[in-house]
Amino acid sequence: MRFLLIDGYVDEPTALGVPPYISPYVRYVAGAILSASGHTLFYRTIDQLRETENWPEADVVVLISGNPVPGKYLGGTPITNEEVKLVALRYQKSHVLWGGPQSLEKQTRFPSNVEVISEDIEAYVADVAQGISPRMRKRTEEEWDLFARKGAEVVLQHPWFPDVVIELETGRGCPRRFHCSFCLEGLYPVEFRSVESVVSEVKALFTLGCRHFRLGKQADILSFHVDRNVERDGFFRPNPVMVRALYEGIREVAPALKTLHLDNMNPGTIARFPEESARILESIVQYNTPGDIAAFGMESADPEVVRKNQLKATPEQVMMAIEMVNEIGGKRTEGIPHLLPGINLIHGLAGETRQTFRLNYEFLRVVLDKGLLLRRINIRQLKKTPGTPLSQMDVRLDVKTEAAFRHYRERIRREIDIPMLEKVFPVGTLFRGVIVDGTRGEWSLARPLGSYPITINIPRVYPLRTHLDVFVIGYRERSLVGLSYPFSPGKLTYHEIQHIPGMAKKAGLLFSKGDLSLSDFSESPLYGVLERMSG
Repeated sequence: MRFLLIDGYVDEPTALGVPPYISPYVRYVAGAILSASGHTLFYRTIDQLRETENWPEADVVVLISGNPVPGKYLGGTPITNEEVKLVALRYQKSHVLWGGPQSLEKQTRFPSNVEVISEDIEAYVADVAQGISPRMRKRTEEEWDLFARKGAEVVLQHPWFPDVVIELETGRGCPRRFHCSFCLEGLYPVEFRSVESVVSEVKALFTLGCRHFRLGKQADILSFHVDRNVERDGFFRPNPVMVRALYEGIREVAPALKTLHLDNMNPGTIARFPEESARILESIVQYNTPGDIAAFGMESADPEVVRKNQLKATPEQVMMAIEMVNEIGGKRTEGIPHLLPGINLIHGLAGETRQTFRLNYEFLRVVLDKGLLLRRINIRQLKKTPGTPLSQMDVRLDVKTEAAFRHYRERIRREIDIPMLEKVFPVGTLFRGVIVDGTRGEWSLARPLGSYPITINIPRVYPLRTHLDVFVIGYRERSLVGLSYPFSPGKLTYHEIQHIPGMAKKAGLLFSKGDLSLSDFSESPLYGVLERMSG
């Protein structure tokens, strides 16, 4: 049979699959197909299909998508419901299987040849590929391990390869006894992969040429193989030995990796088990690569919202976790911190009022005033997911509350984000190997590969996918302004000269002069930085 695997991209609390990321979902489905014999597999991203009329012929089409926590993306645009219908119409004579987190949302009607898979899509596809009557079921532990390894080779068909970040799954479900009102993870039974399974997958991927990895698909890296014999406030004791073995194993089979980052870390775990958490943080910082982010799902600094939604930690507990990660993870390599916390805030939870926004802002202000570092602050509007406790709650927000939210979000971007970026990435900070993945007017938008990569605005247009070394010369909302390294005065464009601090008024004169030297920039307040960054 001919299988077409369409990557419509996923973005959920525990997984990201928008380029340059590739999610486990698509690799597991590929593994299910490649584990059986006699099949042909085509892999396409939805962006690739948008750009061509030459769609592969296929007997079975497998579509992966779902964005329960939608964001803004540079590397790709997730599939829409209308495009799902278009896929179904193009493949009217084929069997279309639709899986991923999107499969929980059945409110939209689709053509009859679309089958929504509400259980593990890779297990269903495995039955189809083996000629077995397919059924809705969970994958087995053996299939989980096999499909992860066998599906590694699909990355060779990814349009970004080898500049692709492999989103690695360590487990499924949330090990807490109580779960946040909005999150999908509480709907799954808790399962952990073995260290050997994750390491063998990394080995297969590394052998193929992958160099960028993120331990992203899990609710909490600190809870990997928790000790369920010890419980505090619904949290179980972390297992520092297992987490260290995981990182050691990855480094052993992928010694020349370029990125090893993580995603989710529960501040509530740190607050309940500080000693064990500190040991895990020390292991992570020993084996990770700089620029890593521990994403804290704080969600709200309002105690009433915390209570009504069974959130992970109080504001005081989150502050304690921020302090610990700063202390252990704040060391820098070539100016880049190894591990800093990130904060997630959600708008639309039960119990939220305009007072909530004031409390959130004041919490972040205290973090800044204490001199603590946050790598990024995410402020998202909630999208209810069917089956979660929140989906059963009557949460209504009035117009005044919505207006207050917009004002508070803009205030954070203006008064917190930029001062924080100035501390995290001072002028002159050097980023190596950033990749241009967008343009806007006379600007290139470049990012390093890794967890929540910072966007660097470069005042010169480079071809997409260009690799550059860049140093920081300024700041914008949630992003940086940079120039390519080494600094070469004689090669600057007018636009670049114009955006060097202190040089805007002289840009025309300097550009017309030509044959510039470093001394021509002596009036810039960043002259010392430019001198240090010169070739």
